[in-house]
Amino acid sequence: MSRRRLNYAGLLGLAAASLLAWGTTYYAQLLPDYNAVRQTISELGAADTPMANRINYALFLPVGLLQWLAVMLQRSVYPQQCRLERRALLLFSWVGLAYALCAVFPCDPGSPLIGSWRQQIHNVLGSLEYIGGGAGLILLGFSERFAGHLCGRVLVVSGALVLDCLLIIAIPELAIRGLIQRFADGLLFGWLAVASVVQLLKPEPILARHTS
Repeated sequence: MSRRRLNYAGLLGLAAASLLAWGTTYYAQLLPDYNAVRQTISELGAADTPMANRINYALFLPVGLLQWLAVMLQRSVYPQQCRLERRALLLFSWVGLAYALCAVFPCDPGSPLIGSWRQQIHNVLGSLEYIGGGAGLILLGFSERFAGHLCGRVLVVSGALVLDCLLIIAIPELAIRGLIQRFADGLLFGWLAVASVVQLLKPEPILARHTS
């Protein structure tokens, strides 16, 4: 049963990362006047734009659900004594939860810091994505499996960079706002993809030495 859950987690994680990479590239090319360096990922599905429903419900919502399911399946394999790993994965699952809920509460055009009630909810959810994702990576870096190793240090640095990016993309006038956000999401979903591949190739959970 555990092996099956881990296989499902790996497949779902790869699907989430692949769908996001494809979707953000594909739709950015379809939308006129969209600038991926300047504009955020959320602006692909900004409210009241021609492709908003298609992008939100056919891209962001499934990406979020796939990521959340992948991480929670992974978490379900670990026994209660693996507290740090379980906390890290719970935090990391906020990434998928935020994506799914942001599809229901899309941003205003331009994704301003201050906007409609829907924009304010979107901003809170977006902040939870990067706080949870960044903190989750940092905790994983300190887990038993990675502490003291190069991979652990890279995880911690990656998590810190994600948190830094959250502060930077909060600047609406920033000319490279979209690029900074894509870097942060690339770290989050890049680690998801790497972990998913490793998970499919290994016969046991990769974040702990012992499981039930």
